Amino acid sequence: MNKCLGLPLVALLASCAHQQPEPTVSMPVRQVSAVGLSPQPLGFYTQRLAEQLFQTPAGQQPQLRHKIAISSFVPVRQLSLVNAGTEQTDLANQLAESLLTEAVQRGYEVVDIRLRAAVLLQQDHEQAFSRLLHELQQQQQARVLLSGTFVPQEDGWIVNARLIDIQSQQVLAAATDYVPDNVLWSAEKMLKRGNFLYRSDRIGERP
Repeated sequence: MNKCLGLPLVALLASCAHQQPEPTVSMPVRQVSAVGLSPQPLGFYTQRLAEQLFQTPAGQQPQLRHKIAISSFVPVRQLSLVNAGTEQTDLANQLAESLLTEAVQRGYEVVDIRLRAAVLLQQDHEQAFSRLLHELQQQQQARVLLSGTFVPQEDGWIVNARLIDIQSQQVLAAATDYVPDNVLWSAEKMLKRGNFLYRSDRIGERP
């Protein structure tokens, strides 16, 4: 009787000894923001562009001695904002505004080409800027232009900035960086790029 019970028990123990424990696979956890692609504002990226454009060692004066004018950035294909949408126009103008701030804070002389010859007094506000040529201050005396282009990507923009000598057209400095598209706008469910629509899911990715 004991022998009969002993044989199945030995066989069971032998089979357990041959079974190897299944390996534990640790899957990487992807950390993605639920509301967009980047928690940083646009100023974070324009500061990185400015660091490339104005490479002046700490404690030294800026190397450029000429006044700088800053213009809106434009799409690299069209080189114009005439038929651009609100998204591209806002990006183009805010890039210029942010880099103007960066240049002034670094000690460069910057002129605003939109300044009117005289301040226009409206009923409820004062208007100092204009885009009409006959209303602008003509004596700008800027020698260097800061401007650039941008290229749309699936979830952001490649931004190219440069400093150009207006007289010789020589590029004095250049910089390139990537700017996520949610630095100015929150995540969108549908986004049109050219002739295509991209769907944004809850973690900010577009298939």
